[in-house]
Amino acid sequence: MMILLKIFLSLFGLIAIIFSSIFLGIMVGNFLGWAIILSIFLSCPTYIFLVIFFFLAPNNLFFTFVNEGTAKVIVKADKFEKALIQWEGRTFSYFDSGDDKWNVKEGSESHLFGGLRFYGFWPLWDIYGYGFEWSGINQQEKVVYHPKRTLDYVLLKEDVYWAGLDRAEDKNLLPLKVELKLTVKIINPYRALFRVQNWLETLINRLKPEVRNFITQKEYGEWITEISNMGDDIFTLCAGILDEFEKEYGIKVRKIQIKELDPPPEYRENTLAPYLAEMRKRATVIDADAEVERIKRVFATIRDFEDTGSLVRILEAMEKSPLPASMVVQAIPGLQEALRKGLRSVSEE
Repeated sequence: MMILLKIFLSLFGLIAIIFSSIFLGIMVGNFLGWAIILSIFLSCPTYIFLVIFFFLAPNNLFFTFVNEGTAKVIVKADKFEKALIQWEGRTFSYFDSGDDKWNVKEGSESHLFGGLRFYGFWPLWDIYGYGFEWSGINQQEKVVYHPKRTLDYVLLKEDVYWAGLDRAEDKNLLPLKVELKLTVKIINPYRALFRVQNWLETLINRLKPEVRNFITQKEYGEWITEISNMGDDIFTLCAGILDEFEKEYGIKVRKIQIKELDPPPEYRENTLAPYLAEMRKRATVIDADAEVERIKRVFATIRDFEDTGSLVRILEAMEKSPLPASMVVQAIPGLQEALRKGLRSVSEE
């Protein structure tokens, strides 16, 4: 309703300008008046273009913008009519018949206003919109979820989509979480939109059983050593499905890759436990060897200083003891004699 109101106001403003200028010219009745009329009529195309560019095209009314690397589908009373493409070096197979029509192929199209196109008289003709949700991969290799929204275009360029499988069991029935990266492009927007309800959802659902069966062939430990080749193996295994999607639905899968292959957290902890225990054992042995070396060096030095070294060692021990010095001397047999020898040795030096 708001769109209709905006259209009415825009057209009403244009008509008001034209008629007011004519009325002004008649009332003035001289060269100046007709000059005003002429200038306004000459400016009308500019006004109309601005209305088209900033209002009608962005709202898909009579005109639309087709962005680079995309296509837009035109429907007439909700029936497919045609498709518009904007992609340098690409065009549609307009004159082919059957399944080849509306295929994207090499070629060129020239349009005076670039991506700005007149598609027909709205509302009989309209831009087709459809609901779509997907998950992609950003430059940091993180999964980005795009909630469902209405799109009025079809992306023709390659893009990477994410697909996840939970509890895909390996040969030993260990449940694994598998994450796939699918490099996909649409080569026929008509078939992608109108021959399948949701092409991405259907593609992922068809691949999941094949991937689950594939994972059961080996143990998790074996898969980890071959993870770089798993995507290519899955691509080969699913060749029949991928060919079907290309021919029937105009969807071309260029590559399948494994993003993650993870066991349950408890399995990972159990796997790491022996390793961590071995590391702790090694650390304990290293600490013990270091302490032995320290003791050897300390007591070797004490022996070199004979009674003086013993006195220093005794005094250090007494300093660290929580008991008073007198009680330590009385509690340890022979300590008084060792102190006398040490003090005598120091006095002699």
